[in-house]
Amino acid sequence: MMENALFESHFDLIPFGIYVVDAFSYTLVYSNRAFIDRFGDHAGHTCHKVLYESDRPCGNCRMGELLGPDGRPNGRTVIFEHFNEVDDRWYQMQNRAMTWPDGRVVKYSIAVDISALKDTQNRLAEAHAELALKNIELTRLSTTDMLTGLANRQCIDGLLEAQLEALAEGGRPLSLIMLDIDRFKAINDHFGHLRGDAVLAALAGLLQERVPQGCTVGRWGGEEFLVLCPGLSLAEAFVLAEGLREAVMGLGISGLGGVTCSFGVVMAKPRESGEHCMGRADRALYAAKDLGRNRVETG
Repeated sequence: MMENALFESHFDLIPFGIYVVDAFSYTLVYSNRAFIDRFGDHAGHTCHKVLYESDRPCGNCRMGELLGPDGRPNGRTVIFEHFNEVDDRWYQMQNRAMTWPDGRVVKYSIAVDISALKDTQNRLAEAHAELALKNIELTRLSTTDMLTGLANRQCIDGLLEAQLEALAEGGRPLSLIMLDIDRFKAINDHFGHLRGDAVLAALAGLLQERVPQGCTVGRWGGEEFLVLCPGLSLAEAFVLAEGLREAVMGLGISGLGGVTCSFGVVMAKPRESGEHCMGRADRALYAAKDLGRNRVETG
């Protein structure tokens, strides 16, 4: 009994909850002061009934991992985290089997309340997730035209440079289609900028719907749009542009009547800069304007 008292007095000095369970009957042999203050004194009762309100040993017992084939302590220590639904707290559990001074084989468990740590970890995880979502949104905002939802000029510039590099390395052909809404200033002047914005949004939707998969539609600025066409030759891009031109003519905007666009089409040359390629597309577009609008010209 003196040895038992010595063990118990040492355990009472530890500020974390400690309880000792008979390895075979699951009876609570001893609980230290910190444990009793939280859960009460249940010595002599079955541990899983008083601690977890369960009729069978709980899944976190780990008793089988702590005993050897002969039923004696195997010297192993098992550490894990556990949420106790009874008191709604998180604990770091340290379990180990030992021989109690009276000769019984027991399992002792040290339960460290880590609820505050878990709460901090959860809040940090939520903050990181929120930050990641904000970064995704910032990336989207920095590369998207807010009115039309298309790629903006910055995004198009980056994509064009990347595709020109692929072309220089012997990749697929790359063609560009630049288009401009004919007499767009007159639309804004006569019907107001809100209706002009409606025209831009409607045209953006049509372009996204009509261009082949793999092509990228962007708003270059104002009433100008650009379509990057990797894999399309000049002739194929011209056919696509003609189809888009005809589709635009059928785009009905309530109260405005018909809308038309002029198109400039070029195929990028190996080792050509993005600025030079865009310049050729722009000149082809203005050639279409000079020749009467609502047409496709190549450069």
